[in-house]
Amino acid sequence: MLADALGTYATAIGLIVVATALGAGILAATGARRLSPVAPVVGLAAAAVIAWWTVRLPGHGLTALLALVALATVAGAFALYRLENAPAALGRMLPAGIVALAAASIPFAAEGHFGVLGTGFNVDMSQHLFAASWLADPEGLSPSLFRNGYPLGPHALAVAANQVTGELTIAFTGVTIAVPVIAALAAVAALDSLSRLRAAIVAALTALAYLAASYLAQGSFKELFEAAFLLGFALWLRDLTRNPSRAGPGLLQLIPGAVIAAGALYVYSWPGLAWLGATLALWAPAELYARRDDPGGALRRAAPAALAALVLLAVVAAPELDRIAKFGTSVDAVTERTARPAGTAPAAGAGGGGGGGEPAAKFERPEYDNDLGNLFGQINPASVFGVWPSGDFRVNPGDGAVPAPVFWLGALLGALALALGLAAALRQSEAALLAAFAAAAAIWLAARVGSTPYTSAKALQMLAPVVMRIAARGVLDPLAPVPLRARAPRLLSLIAAAFVA
Repeated sequence: MLADALGTYATAIGLIVVATALGAGILAATGARRLSPVAPVVGLAAAAVIAWWTVRLPGHGLTALLALVALATVAGAFALYRLENAPAALGRMLPAGIVALAAASIPFAAEGHFGVLGTGFNVDMSQHLFAASWLADPEGLSPSLFRNGYPLGPHALAVAANQVTGELTIAFTGVTIAVPVIAALAAVAALDSLSRLRAAIVAALTALAYLAASYLAQGSFKELFEAAFLLGFALWLRDLTRNPSRAGPGLLQLIPGAVIAAGALYVYSWPGLAWLGATLALWAPAELYARRDDPGGALRRAAPAALAALVLLAVVAAPELDRIAKFGTSVDAVTERTARPAGTAPAAGAGGGGGGGEPAAKFERPEYDNDLGNLFGQINPASVFGVWPSGDFRVNPGDGAVPAPVFWLGALLGALALALGLAAALRQSEAALLAAFAAAAAIWLAARVGSTPYTSAKALQMLAPVVMRIAARGVLDPLAPVPLRARAPRLLSLIAAAFVA
C-alpha cells in the first residue's frame, strides 16, 4: 500500500509541478509580468497536448515523460527569470493546493487502499486502462477508443507517469486527483482581498464541489479536466481586463486561451470547446459594452491577437481533425435514441434472447435505457448547490442518508449563497465569471431538454464548480454590504453542506 500511495502522490504532485511550470512559462512568453494562479490550468492543457504528441514517438511513455520534464524545466526557469512575483504568488496558491489534495484523498481513506476509484459505480476505467496500455506498447489491434477518435490526452499523461510508478492504474489515479488540485490553484485568482485561509477554503470548495467530488470518487476524469479548463479560461479572461500584468499586452496576449482550448480538444474533443466558446461569446459583448465609448477601437486592438490565437489553435487541432470527426460520429451512434413500444422484445441479435420483435410476456425494456449510462435517471439540479443527499450522487433526495427536507433546506441555503455571490459579482463587474456561469447553465439546460440524462449530468457537473466559486466568494466577500461576522453562520453551513455526506 505504501508503494501505491507514493506512486499516486508522486504522479499527482509531479503533474501539478509540470503544469505550473509550463503554464507560467507560457504566460511569461506571451508578455505577462506577474504570475497568475491560472498558470497551472494553462500548463495542464499544454501537458495533455505535449503528452499526446510525444507518446506516439519511439520510446512512447519514456519519450513523453522526458519531453514534459524538459519543457517544464525550461519554461519554469524562464518564468522565474521574467515574472516579478513568482515566489509570492506560489506561496499564496500553496495552501489551496494542500487543502484540495487532502480533500481529494478522502476516497482513498474511505476505500482503505489506493488504486482505481469508483469500481462499484463505473466500469469505464477498464477501457481507459486498455487504451493507455496500448499507447505504452502499441502492438496488435488498436483499442476501440483509439479507433473511434476518443480524446486520449489524459491517457498519454498516465502513460508518461507510468514510467515513474511502474503501475498504470496508480499513474492514472495520480493524474486524476491532480486535476482538482490544479483547479483549486486556479480558483485562487480574484481572491486577493481574502486571507490565505479563506482563499484556500473558497478554492477547495470550488474544485471539489459535490458533483465534482462525486465524479472524482467514481473514477471519472475527463469531466474534471473540462471543469478545470472552464474555470481557468474564465479567470484568464478576467485577468485580461482586470489584471493585465498577469496577461501581457500585444500580439501574443490571447495565446494562453488558445492553449486551454487546445487542451480541451485533446481531453474532451470538440464538445470541450462548447463551454469555452459560449463563455467567450457572452464575455466579449459585456466587455465591449463596458468600453462603449470606443468599441471599434477595442475591436481593432484585439483583432491581431485574436487572429494569432485562432491560428495557433488551428495548427494544434489540425493533426487531430480526423480523430475529432470520428469521435463525433461515434458519439452520434452511441446517443441515438431507439425507442421501442413497451411490451416488445428487442430484435433478433440485439441481446436478451429476443425473438425478432415478437411480443414478450414478461420482458419490458425501459425506454431510452442506453441514455442513462450508470445513472438511475436525471440528476436533481439542486445538487449543483453543493448539498450532499447521499454518498451516491445518483439517488434522489430522501433516498440516501440525508432526509429529503434536510436536502431541500440545504439547497435553499445554497441558492441563497449563490444569490449573494451573483450580487457581489454584478457589483464588482465580474463579467468573466458571470459569463462562465451563464454559459454552463445554458448548456446544462439545453442538455436537460434535448439530450440524455447521462449528458445532462455531465453538463451539471461542469456548472457545479462555477456555482460554488461564485457562491463561496459571495459568502466571504469582505466588500459586501452585510458584515462578514453576520455571514459566519452561512459560511459554516456552506462548508458543512459541501463536505459532510
